[in-house]
Amino acid sequence: MRKPRYIQLSDEIRNMILNNEYKYGEMFPPERELETVYGMDRKTIRKALNILVEEGMLTRVKGKGTFVNSPDINYSMRKLSGFGRLLEQQGIESTTKVISVSEEQAGYRLSKVMEIGRAEHVWKMIRQRFAKGEPLTLEITYVRQGIIPDFANVDFEVYSLYDMYTKHGHVPAYVEERIDAVEVSPVEAKYLGIQEGEVVFSVSDITRDQDQKVIEYTKTYTNSSRIRLSTQLS
Repeated sequence: MRKPRYIQLSDEIRNMILNNEYKYGEMFPPERELETVYGMDRKTIRKALNILVEEGMLTRVKGKGTFVNSPDINYSMRKLSGFGRLLEQQGIESTTKVISVSEEQAGYRLSKVMEIGRAEHVWKMIRQRFAKGEPLTLEITYVRQGIIPDFANVDFEVYSLYDMYTKHGHVPAYVEERIDAVEVSPVEAKYLGIQEGEVVFSVSDITRDQDQKVIEYTKTYTNSSRIRLSTQLS
């Protein structure tokens, strides 16, 4: 289904900010200018900007205009140390709650993403992360079976997935990522501590090991007002 125009526009502007086409602290173009640039009406422009304001990527200053902002948590798209470690490196205390661990057949979609047979089974783990005592992310992770022995009995509230991969000879070496703005369902909203229908970041990761084997596929929904996504180009 095609995204609404305001979602498409917010996606485009977000990527421009992430690619430093708009830099932190600089004034963002006014709505009347954006109407001309994008050929959209004021209402559509405003809805798109409202999403970015709610995410913390833009901030409005009364009497001065709109500026490119920097929320309190920075999520680097090319760091391969795991999300929990990224928070730790920034001095942010975080905790993880494992909601469920189950086994399921890959089926058509996961088999394509993870490059395995449709009949093969994968581990599915749903986790909730907290930073500074507040809900930050909801993560749905699929792990190829055999990568981590006795997966169901590992305490992933204590042990890092990336550390466990490395321990068992599958060093995370490359990640493919896609970022989208999506409206959350009632279940996702519950775990993120926000309202149903709010727009958040959805980050899809495909992680490969040193042999280019897909070891993990994760979809992360973030509390967008508290996280900033950035890229590191090699």
